[in-house]
Amino acid sequence: MRAYGVLSAPLFSRFPGGVMRFPAPLFLTALLLLGVPAAAQTVSAQPATAQTPATQTPAAPAAASAQPTLPAGVRFVTEVEGIREYRLGNGLRVLLFPDTSQTTFTLNTTYLVGSRHENYGETGMAHLLEHMLFKGTPTSGNLMEQLSKRGASFNGTTSDDRTNYFETMTNSGDNLEWAIRMEADRMVNSRVSADDLKTEMTVVRNEFESGENNPFGLLYKQVRSVAFDWHNYGNTAIGNRSDVENVPIGNLKAFYKTYYQPDNAVVTLAGNFDEGQALTLIADSYGKVRRPWRTLPRQYTEENPQDGERSLTVRRVGDAQYLIVGYHIPSVRHPDAAALQVLGELLSDEPSGRLYQALVQTGQATAAGSITNPGSDPGLATYVAILGKDDDLQKAQATLLSTLENAAKTPFTEEEVARVRTRVLSGYEQALTKPEAVGVGLSEAIAAGDWRLFFQGRDAIEKVTPADVQRVAATYLKSTNRTLGAFIPTAQPDRVAVPAAPSAADVLRDFKGRAAQSAGETIAPEPDALEARVLRETVAGAKVAMLPKKTRGERIELVLSLDFGNPETVRTGSDAADFVGPLLTRGSRSLTRQQLHDRLEAAKSQLDVSAGASGATLTLSTDRQHLPEALGLLRQVLREPVFPQADFDELKKAALDGTEAGRGDPESVAGLALGRAFMPADAKRGDLAYVPTLDESLQDTRAVTLAQVRDYYAKVWNGANAQLGVVGDFDPQTIREALPTLLGGFDSAVKYERVKLPLTTPAAQDLVLNVPDKANAIYIAQLNFPLRDDHPDAAALDVAMRIFGGGTDSRLFARLRQQDGLSYTVGGGAHTSSLDEKGSFTTYAIFNPVNSEKVAAGMREELARALKEGFSAQEVATAQSALLQELRVGRSDDASLAGALASQAYLGRTYAFSKQYEERVKAVTPQAAAAALRKYVNPANLVIVRAGTFK
Repeated sequence: MRAYGVLSAPLFSRFPGGVMRFPAPLFLTALLLLGVPAAAQTVSAQPATAQTPATQTPAAPAAASAQPTLPAGVRFVTEVEGIREYRLGNGLRVLLFPDTSQTTFTLNTTYLVGSRHENYGETGMAHLLEHMLFKGTPTSGNLMEQLSKRGASFNGTTSDDRTNYFETMTNSGDNLEWAIRMEADRMVNSRVSADDLKTEMTVVRNEFESGENNPFGLLYKQVRSVAFDWHNYGNTAIGNRSDVENVPIGNLKAFYKTYYQPDNAVVTLAGNFDEGQALTLIADSYGKVRRPWRTLPRQYTEENPQDGERSLTVRRVGDAQYLIVGYHIPSVRHPDAAALQVLGELLSDEPSGRLYQALVQTGQATAAGSITNPGSDPGLATYVAILGKDDDLQKAQATLLSTLENAAKTPFTEEEVARVRTRVLSGYEQALTKPEAVGVGLSEAIAAGDWRLFFQGRDAIEKVTPADVQRVAATYLKSTNRTLGAFIPTAQPDRVAVPAAPSAADVLRDFKGRAAQSAGETIAPEPDALEARVLRETVAGAKVAMLPKKTRGERIELVLSLDFGNPETVRTGSDAADFVGPLLTRGSRSLTRQQLHDRLEAAKSQLDVSAGASGATLTLSTDRQHLPEALGLLRQVLREPVFPQADFDELKKAALDGTEAGRGDPESVAGLALGRAFMPADAKRGDLAYVPTLDESLQDTRAVTLAQVRDYYAKVWNGANAQLGVVGDFDPQTIREALPTLLGGFDSAVKYERVKLPLTTPAAQDLVLNVPDKANAIYIAQLNFPLRDDHPDAAALDVAMRIFGGGTDSRLFARLRQQDGLSYTVGGGAHTSSLDEKGSFTTYAIFNPVNSEKVAAGMREELARALKEGFSAQEVATAQSALLQELRVGRSDDASLAGALASQAYLGRTYAFSKQYEERVKAVTPQAAAAALRKYVNPANLVIVRAGTFK
């Protein structure tokens, strides 16, 4: 089960599911409909992530580095593909995955405790404890504040089998030593006090309520509950509300002392660090923690075979229909696990997947996919269909069940299975180029018994045959093993006895692993160092910025931005223009959609298109060997689209269903109301600055035809105003030679003119909008002001907003979450344009509707305090340090660097601007920060929107 975390992206609710697969064009729709964090998603058009193991054969890796001298009390255990395992005398396992080409490290601590270890009356305790461990120890202070001050990217997550905590930081100063000592300290010294529980319990309860807003999440939770009679996999990690509210502090402390011990933990360090130094720090910090005397409780509950079909119905207010069907499957360690994963891919893939073809292409559903729960114990394989509110539910249900339970009757071909092998192989190879992501992703394999299962699972998938897939489909996808609802007697029971899995030691007895990939080079993420390596030139009319460098796996990230159209084409064609981007990847004149999909996977490449009425961004990720082929595929996508009618109809239906689903979502309702409040007072429908109502948007989308979409592309799209950013292991000459073919002759009679919308400053409003039957509400506030990002005030305002609402050490977070326990997600910030004198101030929070006035009062009071008292010198220094470290982290990612280079080319900037901005941040004084806040943020001008069930 995908975990709940301490933190999440603002305005997004959590979903207690597994790794979800949905068609790529519907990814955003599914995300909004289901409330699933982006990090928990696997889109069917993309390779598998490190958390969805796949098979690969790495190309000619370099030899591993020499083993460091071991500190006293540390012994070497094993090494697989560049990852070394060590063991301390107290039982702590340590995994080291160094990569000096990175500038950051990730420290991940996995505890072998999750929701399945909870007792009656204590559901949600593992997740609640995860939150509590950020409160700090008697000597550390609040850890969210400390991590935020160091500019760290961090979180904690809880799942069925494990809990993990991780932080990504630049390896500068004492960050590495501090992080290791902090994690060793909170392992056994966390406060876990009654006072902290009082406030954090309400935060977790607010997270629970946020999930209760989600019809899909409610249904999924019930399916799990009905599918399992006795095993704790029937419970989600968020737990039961009354348990979360009432768990005694003594129980929580006992749970902590039992499971948070060195012999029940695995510490993984990946990225930029010296292996010998890291081992010494780990031995010194963790080695002081004594091995516990207690014996861990044995988990022995086994689920009985299911005796027949089960079904259930959840009736709640909503605007979409959902179908979920689950089948019991073995542990991830069982030999059938690899074939079951391949089966899931074959059923849920797009466009070749059987569910997609049977449900989506026939118009019976908006989306179809799967949720996988790879667990240490037997779990569920779950399949999903999303329908519009007026679609025929019974017809779609019959198609869903028939497609799944008759899957074994139609043989899977070697071509289909090979396609999956290619995809997952590429996914593994790409995942291993990012040691820090692998470091966190290993938590799932650790929870299943041993971190090496990550690689063993890859090798197992490589051996799966069509016959294996056929066999597991026939074995597990049976009506008597299905959960849709209530018990129905049958004349002849047909039970599926899920076989026991071997131990991890048995599975790995003869496993060797492969050689590690070669690492790349290190470039300091500083403006001067980066600028010294950038090649800036004009090629085929495009502004090009290239940063060649050695990378792990010889990976390359490319971002191509195009600007086109003018205010008139945008005004008259924006609705049709929205369909151009998604349709570009639906096939070209020489390649079908499936062929394009297969060619990209074979070339170990991903291609994404994001487009609107006045521009497009095409992102390409590939490697040095396949760069010429990938650029050729990019050209076909950009220059030779075919715009199939069936695909247009599918996308149009999804757009309509997604828009309709927003009618009952507080966040969508509040966002639309805020947008309409900030449009010009005299704006009329058809004006560029007009924001349509939901019904008007539906009407506009219904009116779009494929002929209009094709016409917009033919008349408006062109490559005359292009910017290209490329970062990675490539020969610049390859780019120079490809651009004339890629962009040459790609012209339009429509001359480009940038759309400029006016800055609006409406009168203050306080809107309270009722959305029925929702357990969670949303608060959003905004005001606008004239300010550009190159003005000296911009840096001062950024520092002020970092203190006020920009991190987990901010005043808003400390007040509404830490002190009052009113909100799971709360914050605020300021945004300034790089082109126009346009800026905005926003704050947001989610909350239980009964706390609406308390949240509003807290927001008012904290803003009034900041305006009156200003900020201390310590607050300003901390905010400056955090902002600068966050910028360094952003410049450490190659995909982000490629996007930044393309943006610089458009704006006519270099990293000299970044350096100048950082100098301005460093120069901000407490007086300047306070003055900027007072100059641009006037509470009397705030437009406030609250949406939820207030009646």
